Amino acid sequence: MGSQIFIKKDSFTKDPSTVKFTFSEGGESKSGFIVFFEAKYYAYRNKCQHLAVELDWDNNEFFEDEEKFIVCATHGAIYEPSSGKCLMGPCAGKKLEILNLKILEDKLIVTI
Repeated sequence: MGSQIFIKKDSFTKDPSTVKFTFSEGGESKSGFIVFFEAKYYAYRNKCQHLAVELDWDNNEFFEDEEKFIVCATHGAIYEPSSGKCLMGPCAGKKLEILNLKILEDKLIVTI
């Protein structure tokens, strides 16, 4: 069994919003994030599909100004929150890596 990250649902302050977390993989610190979008939760590895960089420029800032899409702060790739699919940018057509997410009554569990 992999490592598990527990996030309380009340950590999400609005819809849409995100919660970033870190985990260890192969002895290295990595990050992921959970998106609360249109009353549903989605978990992704925090890694752009164009370059091996984290998506958020400021910590836990994943949405563009209108809060409709996830945006890579490095080069502006636009991702659909509900699928992780890159809609526009140098990685168009690729998808963010989905992480295993279990939704319970008051918390979320991500298994790496």
